[in-house]
Amino acid sequence: MSGPSITAYAKVLRSLLKKEASAIHLMERLADLLQVDLSVEDSSGSMLYGQPNKNEHRFPLRENGTIYGVLQANKASGGLIAELLELLVKKELEKKSIGSEVLGLYREINMIYNFSEMISEKIDAVSIAQTALEEASQIIDATHGLFLVYEEELDRVIEMASFGDSPDRGANIAKLNHLLKELIDRGTSSIVPRDRIANNPALLHLKSVMYAPLKVKHRTLGIIVLGHSEEKEFTAAELKLLTTIALQSAGAIESAHLFQKGLKEARDKEEAIREMHEVSQKFVPKEFIKSLGKNTLSEVALGDLAEREVTVLFADIRGFTGHAERLEPRDNFLFINSFNKRMGPIVRKHDGFIMQYLGDGFMALFPKGSQHALRASVEMHKALEAYNKERQEKNRFPVKIGIGMQNGSLIMGITGDVDRLDAAIISDTVNTASRIEGLSKHFGSSILLTQFCKNNLSDPEEFEFRYLGPVQVQGKQQPIGLFECINGDERTLYEHKLNTLGEFKRGMKYYFDKEFAMAAVTFQKVHKKNRNDLPARLFLNRSAHLITQEIGDDWKGIESMTRK
Repeated sequence: MSGPSITAYAKVLRSLLKKEASAIHLMERLADLLQVDLSVEDSSGSMLYGQPNKNEHRFPLRENGTIYGVLQANKASGGLIAELLELLVKKELEKKSIGSEVLGLYREINMIYNFSEMISEKIDAVSIAQTALEEASQIIDATHGLFLVYEEELDRVIEMASFGDSPDRGANIAKLNHLLKELIDRGTSSIVPRDRIANNPALLHLKSVMYAPLKVKHRTLGIIVLGHSEEKEFTAAELKLLTTIALQSAGAIESAHLFQKGLKEARDKEEAIREMHEVSQKFVPKEFIKSLGKNTLSEVALGDLAEREVTVLFADIRGFTGHAERLEPRDNFLFINSFNKRMGPIVRKHDGFIMQYLGDGFMALFPKGSQHALRASVEMHKALEAYNKERQEKNRFPVKIGIGMQNGSLIMGITGDVDRLDAAIISDTVNTASRIEGLSKHFGSSILLTQFCKNNLSDPEEFEFRYLGPVQVQGKQQPIGLFECINGDERTLYEHKLNTLGEFKRGMKYYFDKEFAMAAVTFQKVHKKNRNDLPARLFLNRSAHLITQEIGDDWKGIESMTRK
């Protein structure tokens, strides 16, 4: 990179002697000490400081042999002042250069952040490709663009998005399929030399070309190509920006593929659960029967109902779908039974009962309230620690669960018709508890409960909590305060959270006081002490994001959760 021009030196010299009082004061003090009369003019002879005179000593102000100003003095010691001026000019230019670099980096970071935010909303590869090319064309001067991916099943490179008129683009991509696949396999960014462009008939409409790979982990999905129909020198900085866009696009496409795969898995999972429920619809929990005031199933009748104040608990096995893919169906069934036979007794031990098995989890009711539900939750996590030790000895994957709970009233009853009866519960409490369990994944907490549920505890001092703020869940008008119970965490993580309760609380206060920089620093300290503290990482990322956002006066820190 070339340094500042002589014109830049001249401008800085003029600015120092016209506007910078500190520089003038320093020069005048030195002149007084040396008893020197002086004046300064630019290279064209225009006076910048002092009065025109015929001082016998002239000291050119130079940079790389070129004069950008002259200092005149009546003594030879004026040379010291000339050296001072040269140094001041050079330092001022260095400061301006650093400022320009910082501004450039800020703009680049801002671009990357905005682009990340845009593609995070996309769930299909075509939309991601179109957004990537639109963003690239706005920050890089290019007349043509191609977003290409390699389809392994078809063994060919296909176009996902493009801009600019290109004759026979489809045919040219097909002709260059072998070359494009080689570039993709190579996985490097490059500015194409002009002789290679001129020697390729498919690129005759372009004068300049560069490309960057769509890399994710240890493989390359495709490439982004930018070109210009006129003579243009793509710069290394532009190639770097294109590479950044390509990397982020590749990650987004990979996430989109995983999302679509997960969607299919979720549908398959729901179908499997539905089939399981069809088989088990004739079975009603005996505790449910007792809640209706009956002793045996034969005593219940269509229309029997009772209203109860209960705590509803949902438990879910984390990452079950991924584990299930690696097991045979019979092994999956045995695994679920092994899990359930450990959890069911714990629920009953604390005066609860499992209302419904959900394949990779269950819904349980605790008529005696949240103190019993929370004790059961903690004990379930402790039981899993022992279970996982057994599994580790057999080289099997560890089991983790997330638990969410809510307290409230619900209607229990028998519905159906004269030939088919079913146990049913009707309550918004159930929906809310299910949402809370889903939020335990979002926050990375092992046990999550609402403010209302916590207020129902008969002995809250038995447990340790961290407040995670209010959320607006789907279907609810009022926000719900959430608390994380840390007693179910594995020992190292529990001790970390216990020892940092004060720091975490301060971070939350900074967060809700809109002091996001302080919040980010506080949560970073907490997270740095234990990288498995996922709520701390979540609020660190939130705080860092909000630092750059314009927050209205009505901002309350309520996070809206639109997904179930």
